[in-house]
Amino acid sequence: MSQVVKKQRRRRYLTPGQKLVFVIALFVVFGLCSTVFLDLSSMEEAYEPPEDASGWPDAVTAYLLADEGSLVAPFYNEGLAVEGEYGRGTEIQLESWEPFVAENGQEYYHAFVDGQMGYVLCSNVTDDQSALLPEAQLYVRSTVYMMQDATDIAVGPLAQQGTLLRVVGYDYFKKDGSVNMYHVMMGEEFGWIKSEYVVQDYGESMTHWDEKNTYIGKHVFRGDGYGGGDAGGLDYWPHEKGDFADEGNVMPQDVYAMYIPVAQLVPDKIPEYLELAQGTCCNAFVVTIAESGALAYDSPIYKEYGLLDSCYSNGPVEQCQEAVKMLKDAGYYVIGRLTTFQDMELANAKPEWSITNRSGQPQEIGGMYWPSPFCRDVWELKAGFACEAVDLLGLNEIQFDYVRFPDYLENYEKDGTVVLQNENNESKAQAIQRFLTYAADLIHAHGAYVGADVFGETANFYVAAYGQYWPAISDVVDVISGMPYPDHFGTFYDNGQQLSYRTPYKVLSNWASKAYDRQTECASPAVVRTWIQTWDDANYEYDAAAIQRQILALYDKSVPGGFMVWHGLGSTVVAEKLPDVFKYDYRALYDQAQAQGVKLSEFMKISTDDTQKKK
Repeated sequence: MSQVVKKQRRRRYLTPGQKLVFVIALFVVFGLCSTVFLDLSSMEEAYEPPEDASGWPDAVTAYLLADEGSLVAPFYNEGLAVEGEYGRGTEIQLESWEPFVAENGQEYYHAFVDGQMGYVLCSNVTDDQSALLPEAQLYVRSTVYMMQDATDIAVGPLAQQGTLLRVVGYDYFKKDGSVNMYHVMMGEEFGWIKSEYVVQDYGESMTHWDEKNTYIGKHVFRGDGYGGGDAGGLDYWPHEKGDFADEGNVMPQDVYAMYIPVAQLVPDKIPEYLELAQGTCCNAFVVTIAESGALAYDSPIYKEYGLLDSCYSNGPVEQCQEAVKMLKDAGYYVIGRLTTFQDMELANAKPEWSITNRSGQPQEIGGMYWPSPFCRDVWELKAGFACEAVDLLGLNEIQFDYVRFPDYLENYEKDGTVVLQNENNESKAQAIQRFLTYAADLIHAHGAYVGADVFGETANFYVAAYGQYWPAISDVVDVISGMPYPDHFGTFYDNGQQLSYRTPYKVLSNWASKAYDRQTECASPAVVRTWIQTWDDANYEYDAAAIQRQILALYDKSVPGGFMVWHGLGSTVVAEKLPDVFKYDYRALYDQAQAQGVKLSEFMKISTDDTQKKK
C-alpha cells in the first residue's frame, strides 16, 4: 500500500460578518433542499429509472466485435461464466476503458447491455464502427436482383450466383450479428443485397450448380417441356421466412378465411361478414385491395405514377382503413389480395410495360390484357403498392394473385406475334421467382407476410407454361395457395379415371398428394393454404358437405395450413353453406387424428363419398 502523506494546513477564522452571511446561507439551502425533497417524495411512485441506464457516471459507448468465423460475442456474468451472447455491432456501455484482469491474465471490460451487468472480453470490444465489418468481398449464392437503395423499391442490377462483389458498406446489424443488407460493387455497378444471398467462399456459392449455371439434382431433369422455363435454371437455396410475432403480427397456424371483394371493402358492408363469421372457427379474411385496375382506395403510389385516374377507386383511404380496422378490432387476421400481372387498366395505360403485339399495342390473350412479368417497372409498382397497403391499412399479409404469365401465351410466341419486354433474357419461371423474391424482401421489411396464388396444375412436377413451378415459389414466399378447383381440372386421374367437378374429394385428395410431394422438394417450404371451390357447377351442387369434403381431403393427405373459401362475389353470397363449413377447428382435430394414426375424415366420422344425386 502506498504511503499517504498528510500536509499541514494553516487554520483560517471567519469574521463576524462572514459568520452572519454563512448562517443565512444555511437557512436558504435548507429550505431549497426541503422543497426538492418534498417534490421528489411526491414523485417517488411515478418515477421509474430507465431499464438500460448503467448508472455509471463516466460510462463510455462501445460495440461488440465477433470472433473470427462467428457473428456473436460471449457475455460473462460476475463470476466470469458465460451468461449469453450478443451479435456483433451490439451497442454496449463500459464502466471505463480500464480493463479488469482475471487471475488467468485474461482482460475484460465491465459492461452493461440490455439491462444486464457483466463482462466482455477486451478483444471483443471496439469504439470504431468501421472495424465491425471485416469482410471485404463476397460471392453471390442465389441469383437475385440487387436494390438500387437499401430503403427504396427501385430494382438494381441482376447478380448471378458465383459473382464476386466488393463490399462498400452495410445498413445495420441484426440481433444475431448478421448484416441486413450489404452495399456492394459488382464490376462498375453499385447495389444493395441481402446478406442471405451471399457467402464469403466462392466454392460455397456454387454448391449445387455446374459450370453452365444449371442446378444439379432432380430439378435439372425436368427440363422445359411447355415453354415456362427450365427447372434447372431456378434457385433452390433456403429463403428466410417472415416472422413478426414479436411485433404483434402472428400468423395463425391454420388460417380459415372468408373472402371479401374489392367493392365490398367498405365500412357499411363489414358487419355482414362479421356476423357471418361469428361463432365459427373463421379466423381470417382475404380482402381484395386491387383487382385488375380496381383499387380499394385512392393509392398514393398510383397517383405518383400518374395512374390513379386510369383506375377505378373504391374511395378515400380513410374509408378502407376503417373497414380493415373493423376486421382487425374483431380479432381477425387480414390478408390483402391483389392481382399482379393481369391488369387490363395498367396494360392500356402503360403499353410499354406490357405484353403487346408487334405494333406496340397491348395484346389481348384470353380476353385479358397483361402487364409483362419481365418488366421491372411493373415489379416496382405492384410491390410498392403492396408495401403501401401494409403501412396504410395495417394488413397482416399480402397475397399475390395472377402472379404468372397468361396461359396459352406460347401460341402467340410460336407465331412471333407478341413482344414480351424480356430485356434480361430470362425464362418465365425465373421472372416469377425473382419477382416474388424481390417483393417478399420489400414486404417483410414492412412487417407483413407474403403469399402467392398458383394454379392447381402447379402441384405437378413440371414447370407450367405460364412460369409457375411449385418448389421455386414455395421456397421464396411464406404461404403458397393452390387453386385446385374441381371444375377446372382434366389433368387429375384416379385409377385411370379422369376426375371432374363431380368428385371434389377425389380431386383434392389427388392434388394434395402431389402438393405434399412438391413440398418435400423445397429447402424452405412455405405454408400450404388452399383455395376451396364453393359455387355450384353443372349438375353438381357444392353444398356444405361437398365443400367440407375438399377440406377433409387436404388434411387426410397431410397438407394442413388451412383454407380459404372462394366465390368471386364474396362469402356472403354462399352464406348459408359456410356455418357448417367453418364449424370445426380442423387443425386441432387433425392433430388428435394424427396421434391416433387415423385420417381426419375417419376421426370425425364424416363420409368422403362424392356420390350425389342430380338436382
